[in-house]
Amino acid sequence: MVSTQELHSRIKDFYRISKHERTGLIASIILIAFMFSFRDWGEDTVDLAIGLTNFSLILLIATISLLFRLTCQKIYALSQGYKAEFKVWWPGLTISLILIILSQGHLPLILLGTITATFMVKQRLGEFRYGFSYYENGMISFWGLLGSLIMAIIFSIGLYPFPNSYFFEKGLIINLILAAITLIPLPQMEGLAIFFGSRAQYFFGWIVVAVASILLLTQTLIGLIIAITLGLIAAFGYYMISSQK
Repeated sequence: MVSTQELHSRIKDFYRISKHERTGLIASIILIAFMFSFRDWGEDTVDLAIGLTNFSLILLIATISLLFRLTCQKIYALSQGYKAEFKVWWPGLTISLILIILSQGHLPLILLGTITATFMVKQRLGEFRYGFSYYENGMISFWGLLGSLIMAIIFSIGLYPFPNSYFFEKGLIINLILAAITLIPLPQMEGLAIFFGSRAQYFFGWIVVAVASILLLTQTLIGLIIAITLGLIAAFGYYMISSQK
């Protein structure tokens, strides 16, 4: 793990969201808003005011969630000497759109794309084995899962005092689904990089998503406390291990 000063310098010099990333993110955000508000445009008849309000709320949720997720991946990548970029999977977006229409909103399968890592020669100097690492490439993708789970916990914290909040409920569900779909091992998805980076990490990811989903979806104080506690313990353990590098 590089020093805090070095990481800050790398973020300042290299953290960017490129034009093609913005295009993919905007398309993904709009699709997520359409998918998760599909059944929320009124009870018996379409209510334009309610529908647009719900659509706008999910637009905000998707924007915050995807940007936070991508930021986690980019910062981890820079700490390891890579430049990470989001690559949208246009056929995946099309499949997601078709499925949500055919299922009448019951199957929100978010197939957004993957994260690609570019080797940064100078920033990799002194790293173990120097060259491209499949494990670290998998970890970059894995940080997308962790970012979604962090956001899920944040939305769950808001949902506890406001149990009927549409905003916090949708935020929790969307981020749990994003975390789970991260592990799908398709060629254009991040799960494949995680799978080839480390089998143990891949299956551990499924355990983490399952446990987090059970704890957070109960919407109980004890479940929320356990989820936060486990997250803090994992973060502390990761920091202690990585600081020895």
